Formats: sequence, C-alpha cells, structure tokens
Amino acid sequence: MSQIKLPRSMFIRMFTSFTFVFICILLALSYILYVNFQKIGVNLVSSANTNALSQVSYSATYLNEASKTFAISLLTNDRVQSVMYSANNDYKDIQEALVDVSKLKNANQFVHSVYVFNGTSNQFYSTWLQSINTKDSFFDQDLVSIIDQKKQVTRGKFHPVLRKIPVFISADGKDIDSNQKMSVLTYIFYEYEDTADRVKGAIIVNVKVDYLKDLIQSLSSSGKNQGSTWILGENEQQILGNMEQLSAEEKTAVLKPIQESYKAKEAFFTTTIQGKKHLITYVTSDTLKWKFIHIAPYSIIFHDMERLGWITLAFCLGILIPGIFIVFYVSKRLYSPIRGLVGKVSVLPRSPSLVDNKDDIGYLSDVISMAIQQNEVSIGDKKTAFFTRKLEFMRRLVSQSLDDDPADLQSRLDHYQIGLLADKRHFAVIFMIDRYEQFIRTYSAADQQLFRYAIGNAAEEIASRSTNNCAVDLGDEVVLILEACDESYDKQLRDISLIVAELQNWVQNNLKLSMTGVIGYSVKQLQDISISYQEAVQFSKYRFIFGQGSIISSDELKHMKTDDFRPPLQMEKTFDELLVYGKYEEAIQVYEQIVAYLNHYSYDIVISYLYYLAFNIYKRIKEIELNGSTTFNIQYSTFVRMISRMETIGEINAEFHVLIRQIAESMVDSKVNRNQQIVSKVIGIIESNYMDKSLCQDSIALLLNLSKYHLGKIFRNVHGRAIAEWLMDYRLSIAAELITKPNTNVAEILDRIGWENQNYFYKMFKTKYGVTTSEYKLRNSTSENKLFDNGYPS
Repeated sequence: MSQIKLPRSMFIRMFTSFTFVFICILLALSYILYVNFQKIGVNLVSSANTNALSQVSYSATYLNEASKTFAISLLTNDRVQSVMYSANNDYKDIQEALVDVSKLKNANQFVHSVYVFNGTSNQFYSTWLQSINTKDSFFDQDLVSIIDQKKQVTRGKFHPVLRKIPVFISADGKDIDSNQKMSVLTYIFYEYEDTADRVKGAIIVNVKVDYLKDLIQSLSSSGKNQGSTWILGENEQQILGNMEQLSAEEKTAVLKPIQESYKAKEAFFTTTIQGKKHLITYVTSDTLKWKFIHIAPYSIIFHDMERLGWITLAFCLGILIPGIFIVFYVSKRLYSPIRGLVGKVSVLPRSPSLVDNKDDIGYLSDVISMAIQQNEVSIGDKKTAFFTRKLEFMRRLVSQSLDDDPADLQSRLDHYQIGLLADKRHFAVIFMIDRYEQFIRTYSAADQQLFRYAIGNAAEEIASRSTNNCAVDLGDEVVLILEACDESYDKQLRDISLIVAELQNWVQNNLKLSMTGVIGYSVKQLQDISISYQEAVQFSKYRFIFGQGSIISSDELKHMKTDDFRPPLQMEKTFDELLVYGKYEEAIQVYEQIVAYLNHYSYDIVISYLYYLAFNIYKRIKEIELNGSTTFNIQYSTFVRMISRMETIGEINAEFHVLIRQIAESMVDSKVNRNQQIVSKVIGIIESNYMDKSLCQDSIALLLNLSKYHLGKIFRNVHGRAIAEWLMDYRLSIAAELITKPNTNVAEILDRIGWENQNYFYKMFKTKYGVTTSEYKLRNSTSENKLFDNGYPS
C-alpha cells in the first residue's frame, strides 16, 4: 500500500507557536530592559538633583548664617547703635555710621543694601541711594509697613522675608519706576520695643536673591536649567521659585506628598503638572527647616533614554531574524519523528481513513483513540464475562449441590478469586429487603441491582473482620456465605447475629432500607452450601411471625410447635357471634386472642389457619346476605390474594381489623334497619287491630314469629317505651276522638277500642289528659280534629 500524503499543518503550527513564543520572550526582555533603564535613569537623575539641592541647602545655610553674623556685627558697632537709638544725631555721626555699614556691606558680596531704623526719630538710614529718609518719605514703604505691623518679624528672631524693593531710574534716587522691582531676602533684627510695643530700633539687611539663583545655576550638572527649583521657608512661605504659575491643584499635588513624608529629609516622586509627568526631588535643611524642591519634566530627563530605547529595539530586531531561522530548524527536527510515525500508521490495516480537513495530529489522535477504545472494550468485555461466569458459578453453588471434588472446587474458587476454603464448614445467610413489593415499585431494575450490590459489598466488608466470606446476588435477595470457625455452634450463631445486626444498621442508615437476616445451618463442606441455603429459605418464612428487621436462626425456631394443632373452637364461636352482632371492639379482642394462640405454632399452621379463618368469615357473611337484607361488598379471593402478599402477621392483622370493622359496621347498620322494620310492623298491627281486646305483646310476637322478650327489647330500644304503653296510649287517643262526637257513651267507646276495665279507663284517661271524660267532652265538643301532645289525632 502506498503511503498516504498528509498535510504538514502540525509543522506549521509548531513553527508558528515557537516563533510567537520567541517574539513574546524577546519583547518581554526588551520591555524589562527598557523599564530597568528608566528606573536607573530616574534614580541617577534624582540622585544628582538631591546632591545639587544638598549643595544649595548648604549654601543657603551658609548665607543665612553669614547674614546673621553680618547683622550682629552691625549691632555691636557703637556708631551704628548710636544712630539706631539716639534721639538727636548730627549729620557727621550719621555719615560716619553709614561709612562703617558700607564697608561691612562691601565686604559681603551677597548683601544688596542695609537699612538702619531709628524708632525714636522715625528715621531710616540707607546704604543705597537716599541715605537719610524720614519714615513717611522712605522709598521702601513695604518695609515700613512690615515694621509698623510687625508682620513676619519677631523680636530677637532672625528670619528672612522674600519681598521686592523699588528700583530707581535717576542718579539722584528721586525717580522711582513703579513697574520695576528687585527681589531680595530681607532680614530684620531688633531687640527693644517702646512702651507702645513699637520697634525702637532695627537693622535691616537685604540679601540678593540672584545670589541663590546664580548658585543653583552653577550647580546644574549640564550647565542648563533642566527644570525649576523652589525654596520654601519653615512655614512654607516661598523664598525662591515661581509657584504662582501653578494652579491650586498642582501646588497640592507637589506639596502634599512632601507634607505627608515630613520625617524624610530627602526623597523623590512623580506627579502631573499641566498635563505632563514631572519628577519632584526635595531636600529639607535641618538648620533652616527650609525645603529645597526641584521640578523637572520627564521629557527632559528621558530625552537620552528614548534614544537608548530605540537602540534596544533595534538590537532586539537584530536578534529576531536569526532567531526565526533557529526556530524553523528546531521545529523541523521536532516534527520529523511525528511525520515518520504518521507514515507508518497510515499503512497499517484497520487504520482510519483520512479526510481532507484532518491534519497529521488529528489523524494520530483518531488512531490512538480507536486503539484505546478497542482496548477498553476488550478489557471491559473480559471483565464482564469474568464477572458473569463468577456470578453464575456462585449462584449454581448456592442453589444446587455440586459433585465436584473439594480440590477441584477449590481450584475454581481460586480461579474466580473467591476467598473461601472448600473443605471448611460454612453457613448461608440470606438478606431479604423488607417491604419488597414497595421496593420494586419505587426503584428501577438497575437501581435494585445497585442496592443489592451495595448490600453485598457492605456484608463482605463487615464479615471480613471475622472470617472469610463471599456475597452472592440471587436477583431478589443477597446470600452471604460465611466460613465457620472452630468455636461452638451457639457461639458461632451469636457472632453471625452480630454481623447481621451491624449490616442491618448500615443498610438502614445509608440506604434507608429495612432488611431481615436469616441464618441457615452450617454444612460440613462448601459444596453442600445449597443445603444451608434451602434451610435458610424455610426459616425466612418466619419473618411472617418475627417481623421485619428481625434476625432468624434455628435457635429462634426450636420452640415452635409443628404438629398437634388444636383449633381454638370456643374463641371461633365467640368471634362469630360478636361479628354477627356488630360488636367491633369485642370482636377485635377475640381475634387478637386467636392470633396470640397461634404464635407458638409453625408458619405453615399459622398461615393455613388464617386462610381458614378468612374462609369462615366469608361463609358467614354469605349466610347473612342470604337470610337478610344486608349486603357486604367483600370478595374472598381478593382478600386472600392480598394477605398472601403480606410479609408479616402484623400486616395481616391490620387487614383483618379493617375487614372486621367493615363487617361490624354493616351489621350494625343492618340491625338498625331491621329493628326499624320490626317496630314499623308492630305499630301497623296496633293501628289495624287496636279494637281486639286480646291484642298484646305476646300476640304481636306470635304474629311476627319473634320472641316476645326480643320484640319488647327492640321496640323499647327504638321508641323508649314498652309495646303495652304504646297500645294503651293509642287506644286513649282514639277514645278522646270518639268522646267529642255526639250520641256516644263510654261503654260504647270502650267496646270500640277494645278496653275491658272501665274504672281503669277513667283513671288512665284522667292521667293522660288531666280531666275526666265528661269535662273533656264539654271542653272539646265545639272543636274537631285537634292535635294533642302525643301526636295522635283527637
């Protein structure tokens, strides 16, 4: 057979996948390198900015200390003190003092100008332009306001104040350009105040802000101002910088992280200003408590980094091209065995056919799947066949005796992996599921098999703690074969009973089923286990007596009577009479006595007698139906079939109770109806024959063919009085009707109603109507057809 040509889609997928992974790794490495370069760049820039800011901080501290020293040297100058505090200063003293101040100022290049304020004379003496000025005419009115209001000034303290001073455009210092001002740091130092808390005298030193700007510019590593630098005072007042260009939100974005990390002396972070990312570096001076902040845009910092990024990308692209060739070579080498395997498989017999849209791996997958399925089917068929043969063997062993030699039987046991010894004694134990009809109605055949399988497994596991065993599923019950031990028979029965009880509890708790266990006799050899099983089958009938969930063995059956049965004839007769009279409770009691009498007899005797009792009941109700008007809707065959399916005598007792109640209720209803009929006949006889003087209870009983006592009892039960009372009352009512008619006398009336004793008539008439016959006639002579309380027409 020629080799089938297969598409090389697997090779393409391998090459594509490896290439994709290689590119992803390359991009990831490039990204990692670029990010790390960025981090290194940020750290280098922030470190350089921190060093520069530290230098600025050191220089600012030096400037502050130099300014303080300069101011103190002025305070200690006698001429300056005289000019500052004296009320009357001549011009010569003032000039000499200003010369001394100017010499000291010129010696300190960072000082722009010096003012001496005399609070007593309200005079300002300046080293710049106008040397002598009154307070009101002094060109620097902003300073006048600060001293008057003592804003940002504290006695004995030395703090710089950033402000702007006027710039003059004329040589004589008289013309001031209001649009041009110079930024300076002003140090104001005074020691004394007058009684009105006004400054008595002060030294004012103006320091050039450009000095700090030049210092910051000189410390720039590149020689260019890459960003801006701020200097904030202790209370975050601006000393140097252009914070006014930022919005309130941008100021907060810069200052808030610095405020939150107040313990850190130096740090850096990033924020967004005017839509662009900036690097913020700051240093805090321990001496001045000033904050030196540098703000640099990322675009300036990473101008060179972007070039490095492009170089990195170019390097990666340079690696990509040879890498693809390497990936191609590796993919080809890896695909070569697969290609060879596909070629070999394709020429094998029974290999699946190749379709156009199937690649080589799909083809191999189908081949392997088919091989696995065939193997699984083969293994499954072998296991199923093995299990079926094993089950058939065990069922044959249990159901019929084998003629095999013990050695041959042991060989077959070993073949089927059954852990029993053929030459040992064994017991057969039957496990029957109680309420079996309900069980098979509730569960499917497959579920029933699973339940039996679970019971068998649990039985084997529980019994394996004590002895060798094997469970067999017989279709409607499970048989457990137990290997006997060398102990006494009674001890073995107790041990097996414990195993059965534990299994019953397990089945009840886990399967929610009730189960009865039956233990057969032990047999000498395993090949005779069918004898033990058949005995257990006979014992299993006694679930009928012992009830569901019981454990039945020969020990429980040894007291049963199997012969010399004498029916309880007297109890039968009493039961029959109570049933006929409809006395349900008494009939049930007698029935329970009969059942108690039967408890000590064998199953066959008990079930036979119950069938006999049911037949007698059926025969009796048929007689009642033939002799009277009572009809019972009871079928003997239906009742017998029903009780034949019952598993226990308790279930049959319940059905007998229902039957007895049904018969008793029918008899009571029939008795009531029959008594009503008899009473109606008695009343009809009285109404038709009341004029007969011989009419009485005896004659009526004779007419109805009933006992006079029984008849009297029936009549009294229905109407609550005797027949004689009813007859007398009826005759009196007829007499009362006749008395009211004209031309009638008592003698004639007595003859017409069958009354013999006239005096007794008068007495009973007055007792009934409360008046004599004459008074009654007089009262009712004009009324006819009245009704009296007795209900009869008068």
